[in-house]
Amino acid sequence: MRASLAAVLLLMAAQAQVSLAQNNANLKTITVTGRGDGKDAAMADAKRRAVEEGAGSIIYSESQTRDFQLIKDTVLARSAGFIQDVRELGAGEEDGIYWVKIEATVSIQGIVDMWGTVKNLLQSMGRPKIMVWVTEKIGDELVEDSTVQARIENILLESGFLLVDRERIKQLIKREQDIAVLEDKPEQLIALMKKEGAQIFITGSANATGRPQNTGGMQLFAYEAEANMRCYNADTGQLVSRVPGKPTRGVQREWRSAAKQALDFQGKQIAPVVQGNLLQFWMDWLGGIGELILRVEGVSFSDYVELEEQLKQLPDIKDINVEYSNDMATFSIQSQARALDIAKEIAKKIKTLKISDVSANVIKATYKPAQ
Repeated sequence: MRASLAAVLLLMAAQAQVSLAQNNANLKTITVTGRGDGKDAAMADAKRRAVEEGAGSIIYSESQTRDFQLIKDTVLARSAGFIQDVRELGAGEEDGIYWVKIEATVSIQGIVDMWGTVKNLLQSMGRPKIMVWVTEKIGDELVEDSTVQARIENILLESGFLLVDRERIKQLIKREQDIAVLEDKPEQLIALMKKEGAQIFITGSANATGRPQNTGGMQLFAYEAEANMRCYNADTGQLVSRVPGKPTRGVQREWRSAAKQALDFQGKQIAPVVQGNLLQFWMDWLGGIGELILRVEGVSFSDYVELEEQLKQLPDIKDINVEYSNDMATFSIQSQARALDIAKEIAKKIKTLKISDVSANVIKATYKPAQ
C-alpha cells in the first residue's frame, strides 16, 4: 500500500515538473527600454520591444513568408495582450524624450497563436486597400502634395497595406471642399471608397504657420505644424479612429523650408500613431469583431419592432441600436461574433429575413412576411 502511494506521489511530482517545464518554455522574461514623447508612449514602446525580442525565433522562421511585414506589425500592435507581468526598473527623460526600463514576462504561445490567426485570415481575405487624403496648407496656401500624407502612406506601404494611387485620388477629389462635403454625407463617402475597392479611408488636415525671427543678427523663419487625422470603415461609414497631432517646429533660413521641416516632423510623429490605430482596427475588422450593420428592406414599423425583439434573443448579440425610415430598418449591432456567423444564426432562427449579402461588417436582407 505504502509502495503504491509512494509511486503515485512520484508520478504526480514528475507530472508537475513536466507541467512547470512546459509553462516555463512558454514564458520568457525580457528586460528592455522603451522611448516615447510621454510616459505612456515609452511604456507602449517597451512592451512592443519586449514582445518583438521574445518572439525573435518565430519572427525569424516566418521572415520569408508572404505578407510577413503586415503579419508582424499586426501581431506587435497587440503586444500588451502577450505580456503577463511587467515590473518597472527605471524611468526618466532626456532631451524631451521619455524612457522607461521594464522587465516583462511574455507569453510565447500567445504570439504563436495570434501569428497563425492573422496569417490564416490574410490568406482567406487578402490585404486591405486604403485610401489616404490629407488637405495640407502652409499659411493660407494649399499644398498640392502633402508631406504628412506621404509619411502616412510610406509607413502603411512598409507594413504591406495596399493603397489607392495618389493621382487617382486627385481625380476623384478635385476640390478641397469635397472632403468636407463627403464627411457630412457618409453615404457619398462610402460610395467613393467602394468604387475604388478601398476598405478603409484615412483623411485629415495639416497646417504650418510661422513668422521670421532674428537670432544673433541672422534672420530665420520659425514654423509650427499640426495635423488631425480620421479613419473611416468603408463598410459602415463609421468613424473608427481620430488622431490629433501635437505641434512640431521647423526653423530654417528660407520660409518654405522651415514650413516643410515642421510638416515633415509632424508626419514622422503622427504616422506611427495612425498605423497603430489602423492595425488595431483592422485586426478586429478581419475577425468581424465590433460593430455590425444589419440593413433590412421592405419592413413595416410593427414588423421592425418584432424583428428587434427577435434579434435581441440571439446569444452573440450584446446590444442593438436602430434607425427606421421609409420601410428600411438599420440595426447597429454590438457583437464579438463575425458578421458571417451572425448571418447564419439569423438564417436559422428568423425565417422572415432573406439575406442577400454579407461582408466583413454589413449584412443586407429583405423582409418576407410569414405566410
